[in-house]
Amino acid sequence: MENIVLEKEKEKLESVIKQYHEVFEDVTLALNSQRKRPMSDPIAYNNILMQYENKLKVLENGFKKPYFARIDFTSNDDGKEEICYIGKVGVSDYDSNIITVDWRAPISSLYYDSNIGEVSYEAPEGTIKGKMSLKRQYDIEDGQLISYRDVDTVSNDEILKPYLGVNADNRLKNIVSSIQDEQNKIIRESINNNTICQGVAGSGKTTVALHRIAYLAYNFRDSIKSDQYMVIGPNKFFINYISSVLPELDVTSVSQLTYAEFVQEFLDEELNVQDIGYNKKNSNSVNPYHYKMSMEYKKIIDEYVKFVDQYLVVPNKDFIVKGVTLLPKEVLLKTYQEITDPIYDNIETKIERCVLLLSNYIKNNSAKLLSVVNQQFNQLLDSKKITKDKYHKDYQSLKKEIESGCVTSLRKHFAIKNKKTSIIYQDFLKKLNQYAEREINDSLKEITLTTKNTVSFEDLPALIYLHTLLHGAKDYKKYRHAVIDEAQDYGVFNFYALKKAMPNCTFSIFGDLAQSIYDYRSIDNWDEVQNSCFDNKCKLDYLLKSYRTTIEIMEEANQILDYLHLKVSEPVIRHGEEVKYTLYNPNNIALLKNKIEDLIQKKYQSIAIISRTETEAEEIAKLLSDNGINIKYINMENSTYESGICSISSQCSKGLEFDAVVIMNVSEKSYSSDNNTDLKNLYVSMTRALHELEILYQEPITKPLERKLYRK
Repeated sequence: MENIVLEKEKEKLESVIKQYHEVFEDVTLALNSQRKRPMSDPIAYNNILMQYENKLKVLENGFKKPYFARIDFTSNDDGKEEICYIGKVGVSDYDSNIITVDWRAPISSLYYDSNIGEVSYEAPEGTIKGKMSLKRQYDIEDGQLISYRDVDTVSNDEILKPYLGVNADNRLKNIVSSIQDEQNKIIRESINNNTICQGVAGSGKTTVALHRIAYLAYNFRDSIKSDQYMVIGPNKFFINYISSVLPELDVTSVSQLTYAEFVQEFLDEELNVQDIGYNKKNSNSVNPYHYKMSMEYKKIIDEYVKFVDQYLVVPNKDFIVKGVTLLPKEVLLKTYQEITDPIYDNIETKIERCVLLLSNYIKNNSAKLLSVVNQQFNQLLDSKKITKDKYHKDYQSLKKEIESGCVTSLRKHFAIKNKKTSIIYQDFLKKLNQYAEREINDSLKEITLTTKNTVSFEDLPALIYLHTLLHGAKDYKKYRHAVIDEAQDYGVFNFYALKKAMPNCTFSIFGDLAQSIYDYRSIDNWDEVQNSCFDNKCKLDYLLKSYRTTIEIMEEANQILDYLHLKVSEPVIRHGEEVKYTLYNPNNIALLKNKIEDLIQKKYQSIAIISRTETEAEEIAKLLSDNGINIKYINMENSTYESGICSISSQCSKGLEFDAVVIMNVSEKSYSSDNNTDLKNLYVSMTRALHELEILYQEPITKPLERKLYRK
């Protein structure tokens, strides 16, 4: 019986692949036909071509594995059985007959979170109830059916094992074949909800985050465009690392930025962002960093903008054009101050409203004003201060401007409208203590604008927020949903500022407080984010299972969490080699070289040598390169990684994964047991390894690992 089923499934796979090729040919013909018929709108034309080209890429990728699962579902409403083959994308033929069902389709949720028997799922038309009689998973490679298995729940350990044991490459793996129930719930959360996901290392936070964007883009494709979604990552290298995932999930045009890049785009200013506190290890010096990313700092900005609004927006001078006073300063100030409607929620919109009112006043009183102009010009002519030619030229020019309302000149009069936000922020910093409820230490100024266009990372939320108060959100009102990854390294003000900058946007925030490696500035709980940024209308979810590392590696890393009195991670099912400890002399580069060569022999595709700092990582890369190892140094800014051997700092490694990891110089000096930031960096480094972890230590080894090491 089993052989008969296997043969039928092989025939089905051949049939589906054949149908994929037929659809591919149809789309190719449509693309070629479209290319021969250019449209008058080049943007629309290019978008259509891009849609066809993307569909061809998706189909081509599907030739090798068009689906990974099947469910058989019978609806209670009509008694009709649906046999759904579920793939990374949904594909239909020329006659709209479904070939494969997209994993993001409502009915596909049954595969991820339901058992055989009576089931239901949510669809746009409401709750659909029925019976699921079959749930089957396939192992397909290069268009060939290797095996299949019938399962009850997708969380079955045997289902996960094939996906957990693979090698890492230079891209995040999409997880559509092995999404777990707790992951699926977060991915399919309503777009109208703000969510925070507290997930342990290796729990799939980043892949869940990107699959959430893919899910929303698919289910709201008729009402929300791809460019109305955004992903914010911790550094440029991380953005490059995830860049190929969304296109593989049939999602394009999603903005993928670091926080610093977002700020520069939002302000439309080139800024040199310095992480001045990057190597700070003295816990006594954290206060100024943390303060500038707090809601108290936001309140000081509010007070400053109130002062600007009241005293600095309207210049203390009459409105004069070509030497003629058209409006006294008192009229300008009174008109501006009477604009109290809350729809004018930033200074620029208030200025524009004021300009409109004043312009209308000038146009409505043009005859009276021109009489004044004529009188003043005649006086100038009589006193021979102007010639007749200049009189006629200036009079005609001013007459034309008055009749049109003097809009351009009025806008120039309100000069603050055109000042860069960074310049106004510098003025704010000079006046901090005028608006603060308590005396502000001068150390705040030490970590801020040092030279022109140079800012510290801690200033970024303030710049965003100040810009919204001055100019509003403008084009950023288009965004509907944003994913923030590695969010534990931000302060509360960071999230609040983003919410102000994208007021029509909901947020999915992913992070792990145990991996907060910037203790001098970042949050230590999610409660304030929920309360201050989202008025407590934000759901907190948890991902507590670690799928990345082996049980042996995770149990070792848990020693760090236990020492920090944090909740330990729960490793899942996969065993591997014990973590290796080697007493190491930094001058013994031959030992390190041998370790790497041993790992290469094991066919690992990605090997990371992780150091405490970027300087150390760069030095290790140079030493190994000089000794014949083909190694790539990766830094925070712009490096890409195409698998192989790399040298990287613990900070930069956050969010990444490698087949094997070697951690350098694990000692009390490099990873002090008295410094939470050090220990969290060590925890991050240890949890980057999928299969094998080597710890090269110097005595005394850091205390959290001392107990385990000497017990062995």
